[in-house]
Amino acid sequence: MKSLNIKQTGKIVGILLAGFFLGWLFFGGTAGEKATSIDQHVEETHTDEEGNIVYTCSMHPQIRRNEPGDCPICGMELIPVDQADKQEETVFTMTDAAVKLAEIQTTTVERRIPKLEVRLPGRVAADERRVSSITAQFPGRIEDLYVDFTGIFVKKGEPLATIYSPELISAQQELLEAARNKQTNSGLYESTRRKLRLWGLPKSEIQRIESSGEVTDAIPIVATRSGYITKKNIDAKDYVNEGTVMYKIANFSTLWVLFDAYETDIGAIDQGDSVDFTVRSYPGKTFKAKITYVDPFINPQTRTARVRAEVDNTDGNLKPEMLARGIVSGTTDNQEKLVVPKSAVMWTGKRSIVFVKQPNSEVPTFEPRLVTLGHRAGNYYIIEEGVEEGEQVVTHGNFKLDSAAQLADKLSMMNRAPNNEINAPSNIKSDNKGAVDQNEVETNSPQTLATEQYSDINKEQVPDAFKKQLNKLVDSYLKIKNALTEDDLKRASSALKQLQNYHSNIDITMIEDQKQQEVWTTLHNIAEKHINTLRLTENITDFRDQFTLLSEALGKTFSVFGVNRTLYLQYCPMASKQEGGYWLSEEKKIVNPYMGKKMPGCGNTEAVI
Repeated sequence: MKSLNIKQTGKIVGILLAGFFLGWLFFGGTAGEKATSIDQHVEETHTDEEGNIVYTCSMHPQIRRNEPGDCPICGMELIPVDQADKQEETVFTMTDAAVKLAEIQTTTVERRIPKLEVRLPGRVAADERRVSSITAQFPGRIEDLYVDFTGIFVKKGEPLATIYSPELISAQQELLEAARNKQTNSGLYESTRRKLRLWGLPKSEIQRIESSGEVTDAIPIVATRSGYITKKNIDAKDYVNEGTVMYKIANFSTLWVLFDAYETDIGAIDQGDSVDFTVRSYPGKTFKAKITYVDPFINPQTRTARVRAEVDNTDGNLKPEMLARGIVSGTTDNQEKLVVPKSAVMWTGKRSIVFVKQPNSEVPTFEPRLVTLGHRAGNYYIIEEGVEEGEQVVTHGNFKLDSAAQLADKLSMMNRAPNNEINAPSNIKSDNKGAVDQNEVETNSPQTLATEQYSDINKEQVPDAFKKQLNKLVDSYLKIKNALTEDDLKRASSALKQLQNYHSNIDITMIEDQKQQEVWTTLHNIAEKHINTLRLTENITDFRDQFTLLSEALGKTFSVFGVNRTLYLQYCPMASKQEGGYWLSEEKKIVNPYMGKKMPGCGNTEAVI
């Protein structure tokens, strides 16, 4: 029995030893290698170039820390950055399904001889060479007034008024006396006739006086040309002196169109060029004129040069002081230029953005890229720098790509310095300790940013007529804001349509200053992008998130150009998924459009516009 136990014990020990051996054989080496691999993975995929582990927030990838902690924006725990999956900072990929859904289309960058199009604001004016004044040639009193209002059309030679003048009566008597003695003193006779002709009496009237032998008490004042009476300076029984301007007559069969050409466009405009222009009175109709004069100097206030064109107006459709929008078409220097379609450019000024599709990539990959624009050439822009011939640029769906780039903190229209905490939304920053600095929040409001960025724009010099247009924008914006405070998406969407209509029809020609026009165009394009995005939202949460961006854009616009009313810039730290957001209000009391009925009093007033 004892011997059996020894044998059984030996078998058990042998089995255990075999098990340990097999366990070491199959798992021991692998476990060690796996542990080493994990350590190596952490070291390789979660470290920066100096070997430090980098932590970020899954909701706010712009946040970067060298030690674990909480996100300074949302409070979530920071996680290591996975460098293995990290792409280039500005490049991002999309699935084929996403590309199809976004309707992405591309066009090849090419070289061609571009057809330039220079757009010019202007107005119709009278041809100064066809304007004349009817002046008094001698002192006297107006007896009869045949043309007693402005705007009437008169023909050359048509009587306008009659004038009584003692000097004229004396001159007629001198003529009759000289006529009786013209055989003996022909010189005096010719002198008296010449005097009456210089006073404006027609030869027929002088001949009548001689033949009848009667002196006329009142002499008619006649039109010296056919045209419209544009000014009347006399009334019946008025006394006039020699040289007094009584009427002004203008012939409108030919008119001038006075355009303002920006300093940057002067090189593309020459005397003799044709210009096509439109006026509001005839939508869809294009008029043609010929440039006859270009100012040899630049206006130092507006930085523009006056360009004058002549247009035939025999049909009388055009009227002086009509506002016009002109396009001058031409070529550069008959040399091929690098061009991209106009639709490819996310316009933000001279330095704009295009999205370039990366070649030879396994999945659709796009890179937002800054380009330097040249002249606009019809449906194309000349590119001075930023892309190469043969590259593919996105011409359809680029606004959707820009929105995706903005959300991913990559280069976009609203973000020129990606992966930088100062761009982490513009209303929130973090210091080195990871805490939100309220002073930084306040100093980066739309109003402050606008004041700093566009400090050379004096809102007091912005025309009141232009500000009245902005007031309509304010009214529509406030309707959206008020609807959101009531959680009413339908009413907000309806007000958005009205806002878009007003925003699209702002008349920039009311601004004459070039710098103001450039700033307006930049801010207008940014706001327009957010309006278009808002139109696509289908739920109130997304609508409110996008409304924060529209509020920032319009807040800058109203701060720069001014509005004839008081607006309060207000801030909610809980808006847009705890990122915070501004809005504009007509009253100081907080009624939060982002929290709605749930938390209407959340927020505070930051500034007054």
